[in-house]
Amino acid sequence: MRSLLVAFVLLSLPADRGAAGQRVITGTVIEWQVAELISVANQQTDPGGVRIALRKTVYECDPRAIKPGIRVTVWYRSVGGRRPVADKVRVLNDATH
Repeated sequence: MRSLLVAFVLLSLPADRGAAGQRVITGTVIEWQVAELISVANQQTDPGGVRIALRKTVYECDPRAIKPGIRVTVWYRSVGGRRPVADKVRVLNDATH
């Protein structure tokens, strides 16, 4: 029984990071805290946007280009009851307003 429980836990770990739970949001950066969090808003979110933690995030741009007011696409996933975590951030070509 114990080995069955261990096998279940080990098999579930990679699934937590899988693409099945990944979401994508494209919108305007509302809040940006380097290496901590990004808040992105669009027509489908409230004005405060979706707050997403930045941990081991891949940037398809120079992170110094990210600031409030620019447009980005963020790929993120939920990790339990905590704030979602960004896997990847891309600054869009039409990033300036």
